[in-house]
Amino acid sequence: MTRRRVLVALGGVAISAIFLWLAIRDANAADVKAALEDAEPGLVLLAVVVYGVCYFLQAVRWRLIANTPTPRLRRFYSMVVCGLACNNVLPVRIGELLRAGWLSREAPMPGGRALGTVALDRVCDIVTLALFLVIGIQAVPTPAWLKRIVIGALLLLVLLAAALVFARWYTRTRERDRHTRGRIRRIIRDTIDMLGEPVGRRRAATWLGLSVLTWTISTFAVYLVAQSVDIQLGPLDAVFVTSALALGVAIPSSPGYVGTYQALGVAALGLLDVSASEALAFAILMQASWYVPTTLIGGAIIGWRALRMGERPRAIAAKTPRVRD
Repeated sequence: MTRRRVLVALGGVAISAIFLWLAIRDANAADVKAALEDAEPGLVLLAVVVYGVCYFLQAVRWRLIANTPTPRLRRFYSMVVCGLACNNVLPVRIGELLRAGWLSREAPMPGGRALGTVALDRVCDIVTLALFLVIGIQAVPTPAWLKRIVIGALLLLVLLAAALVFARWYTRTRERDRHTRGRIRRIIRDTIDMLGEPVGRRRAATWLGLSVLTWTISTFAVYLVAQSVDIQLGPLDAVFVTSALALGVAIPSSPGYVGTYQALGVAALGLLDVSASEALAFAILMQASWYVPTTLIGGAIIGWRALRMGERPRAIAAKTPRVRD
């Protein structure tokens, strides 16, 4: 690893440690343990299934954005899960870049266009979560930290809109140089071209509709995990907690969002008059419901495909007739 990457990794670990301390400082370890032991495992397992449905809908949306006949939908689903697994264990959300690389090879399409599809996929999530947060804050008071998240989400929307407008303007006014040299320049131009392409109202509505459906179902998973530890959440409460957790993990941290996720869970539920111990137990189960399955399944898929890729050269070599001297 380069020195810069080491510093980034250490910085993320330090931020996670700070947030983890914020999450546990007001919680009672015995109460947290009791809440976890008394949790209803059936509801948590049902939440795991619900998240599986969410990943399927994300795969459908991503395939529509990519607008390519290959690979098949099940491969898009596995790429989504594998990308999440990599984000869980590797720094700087490298799973998104890996998703673009996998799509580029298997579609096939230029790497920049594949990266553009991932960017549009993430834009749909951000727009939907910002909308959910605006709706959800109606159920809670708005302390300073929550106002900062709302302001940050709105600023992010403005920046994303500006980036899309710039991409459209750039592709219209700057003709592409067919002899562009350098891989990085080609990737950047391909990405801008992808982001600058006209989408159309129907396609955009379909993407956003799938995003709203995905995060609505994800809200149900939050409700199930809360019920498992006897925390009663209303519809607006669940929408607020879902959006706060999802947008809050954009804060730089260690892989898997350890620390930041727990702190945000405790802070969000604290606004709903839930004790720190119950809220921490909820955050632990909530993270486990998506972290453990995606890491195990995504890691298994990556390992299996790596073994298959390793076997291909040996199979080809075995079939190739040897030339005798």
